Amino acid sequence: MVLFAGNPVAAQEILTLQQALETGLKNNFSIILQKNEERIAANDNTPGNAGFLPSVELSASQDNTVTTTHQEQFSGTTKDVANAMNNNLNVDAQLNWTLFDGMNMFVNKKMLGIMEDLGQNGTRIVVEGTVADIVLTYYGIIQLRKLVHVAQDAVDLSMQRKRIAAAKVSLGAGSQLMLLQSTVDLNADSTRLIQEMVALANTCADLNRLLARDVMTPFEINDTILIREPLPFDTILRKAHAQNATLTAARLNQDLTRLGVNEAEADRYPRLTFTGGYSFSTLNSKTGFLQYNRSYGPYFGISLNYSLFNGFNVNRAVKNAKIAMNSGEIEVKDATESLNVNLLKQYNQFRSNLEVVRLQLSNVIVARENVNIAFEKYKLGSINDIELREIQQKLIDAEYQLISSQFDCKKAEVELMRLSGEILRFKSFSSPASGQ
Repeated sequence: MVLFAGNPVAAQEILTLQQALETGLKNNFSIILQKNEERIAANDNTPGNAGFLPSVELSASQDNTVTTTHQEQFSGTTKDVANAMNNNLNVDAQLNWTLFDGMNMFVNKKMLGIMEDLGQNGTRIVVEGTVADIVLTYYGIIQLRKLVHVAQDAVDLSMQRKRIAAAKVSLGAGSQLMLLQSTVDLNADSTRLIQEMVALANTCADLNRLLARDVMTPFEINDTILIREPLPFDTILRKAHAQNATLTAARLNQDLTRLGVNEAEADRYPRLTFTGGYSFSTLNSKTGFLQYNRSYGPYFGISLNYSLFNGFNVNRAVKNAKIAMNSGEIEVKDATESLNVNLLKQYNQFRSNLEVVRLQLSNVIVARENVNIAFEKYKLGSINDIELREIQQKLIDAEYQLISSQFDCKKAEVELMRLSGEILRFKSFSSPASGQ
């Protein structure tokens, strides 16, 4: 059966899971946005932003005045100047360099490095979430295709049953009640088929959205859900403690809080700054004592600033930083315990789902054989409509439960891989342990 994601076409792309992941990792908008945030954090991690490098400023100004003056001196002479032009030009290049700030610049550089690591880890979290979404949506399409197939089989069987009932009525060997009941059951099965096909089309659109392409893009996929056997729990737990992105983020934030204490402590120390530059100045005046003056040359100096008392604000900042550091330690412990319990629950869920899949596989085989036998008996008149429908419904239920348990198992498997930090290292999510 051909998948559709809007309108049917004659030829469709065969989309493998690996191709879907490659496309999604390249084009997904959430990943692109997060990578931009990562690049900003990387751009911020520079010696200049940390305070290691000096700042150099150039300033220039020219002042012009037009002055009319009347001067009377003690000697008795007078001087009148009308509309005298005066101008003053000043050019200054200045360098400011903090030589010591209580080691705060070193703390800032470490913090910027951690912020860059957090940006990279944030990208990893988004990528892992996107990979999980693509995988589950891809397998969700497989699940829905199977459900459509089951619903189609139910419609076909109900159609055959209605034809037989109609033939019996025309021959006078059946009842109108049987024909009406078969029609009701056919309509119910047809309704379910329509609903599953709509869900399938919508999920195809969801996958296209995750791949950042036109939601109407049609494609075809393989329809097998293969489930691999889980690794030992201790192995998964060890990998999760070393690789889980959420736990890594908590640890990086804890490192930031530790540096926050050093940052607050830096205000206890003096600040030493070097200043140097070069200045140039000219003065042209038609009034006053100087007609022309020019000066230029370098200048330099060192300044020391030390806060002797600021209302105990440094002590307050240090105390708050230590409280934040304690909160960071608690957040790491909380993230670790949360990871442990989520990992254990998913592992138990996966193992139980795996057993359910195996049971449902055998149940479907038995139910199919039972329907085949019952349908032959129905043709011969050995069983009635109600009995046939009950047997048919048991097959439908068994197939739905099998497909649902397979998908639940795959969801638990994907979540285990995400929690353990392995979701980005796979080549194929499936190995033939169990499936249909």
